[in-house]
Amino acid sequence: MKSFRLPTKLQLVVAGILWFTINVVFQGALVEQVTHQVSCIDSFITFSLLIIAIFFIYILQKYSANYFNNLFTRIGLTVVLVAKIILVERFLVSRLIYDPAYVSVFQETIVIRIFTSFLVISFFSFAMWLIYYIRKHDEQMAMNQSAENSLRDAELIKLRQQIQPHFLFNSLNSINALVSIEPQQARKMIQNLSDFLRGTLKKDENKPVPLKEEIELLKLYLDIEKVRFGNRLEVNFEIADDTLERTIPPLLLQPIVENAIKFGLYNVLEQVEIKIIARADKGMLNIIVFNPFDEKTSMTRKGEGFGLSLIRRRLQLIYHRADLLKTEKRDTVFVTIILIPQP
Repeated sequence: MKSFRLPTKLQLVVAGILWFTINVVFQGALVEQVTHQVSCIDSFITFSLLIIAIFFIYILQKYSANYFNNLFTRIGLTVVLVAKIILVERFLVSRLIYDPAYVSVFQETIVIRIFTSFLVISFFSFAMWLIYYIRKHDEQMAMNQSAENSLRDAELIKLRQQIQPHFLFNSLNSINALVSIEPQQARKMIQNLSDFLRGTLKKDENKPVPLKEEIELLKLYLDIEKVRFGNRLEVNFEIADDTLERTIPPLLLQPIVENAIKFGLYNVLEQVEIKIIARADKGMLNIIVFNPFDEKTSMTRKGEGFGLSLIRRRLQLIYHRADLLKTEKRDTVFVTIILIPQP
């Protein structure tokens, strides 16, 4: 629901002049013996009293909204204000209009005056209530949206914190194993790990990054994994040129490729190829990851892996869709398909 726009001061002045003119003409046409001068004085008195009554309602609406928003209280106040307007109007008319005959004219039109005053005050009273309700609704919606965004951001941070330790533990274990037998490789792995972590710390969860930037970070991760697995790990990229500037949530590919390595290399001694394809299609960035898969020797026998489950949840939180990550098993190949909506 869009916010209600209050009328400008100029619009209020024009509306007041128009209402005053219509009232003068109406009274002149209604009672033939009323002169234009008398009609103007009478209309000015009525107009001024209505303005005061409307301003009084505005003050109550602003400072006592919870009490004043009761329907019966609002109607009762409107009746009281109309009664006071008629009494004050009668008093002022008798003092400002020196025409004894006009007293009888006032009595003849008192029903119309009551009806008109009640209608005008009720209209403005309802309009003020409507503005108040819409503003409260907008404020509540904004608060709900803010709370929802905070919860989503907190869950996204939690998801990232759940994903990263797996990779860190594996890397640290590998470094520990290399320190005594291959210290040069261990130092290289520490440097790569440092560069990778430095890049991850700069990422904002809510700010998408170009695919080429994500690929560069992914290659840093793969350099670390290649130290662990040596020549057994081969990764081939097929990245279409028109996808390099397409955006993607930061640090999305690393846990997906880590999952592919876990499925493809664990408990396997021969060389394993992982293929990563990126292409644009119908407003979507399609990323497809292929890795060998042997269900008999795979460490994860059930499901699709902890990392993929978290990535699926992360995509759902960001894009409010549950169909952006798909997995397939094609004989001995495990396929992960990621769809990223583009702005």
